[in-house]
Amino acid sequence: MSTLTIRIDDDIAQRFSQAGEAEKAKWEEAFNLWWRVYFIPDPKDKLAATMQYFRSKAAERGLTIEELEQILSEDDK
Repeated sequence: MSTLTIRIDDDIAQRFSQAGEAEKAKWEEAFNLWWRVYFIPDPKDKLAATMQYFRSKAAERGLTIEELEQILSEDDK
């Protein structure tokens, strides 16, 4: 992984610098996903890439497709 210096609002930089390591890791993961999807030109491909990302993260954490579908269906009730 590489390091990239970008300009961000002061309040965001302050919050990030005050965050713990676990929280910083979550922010970095979210920024990486956002940038990865940002550079995909086709909106359908953006959605597919986002869905694939979350599928792989769910699988890494031991969540099956069936369990995920059950969780999502519970929100419809």
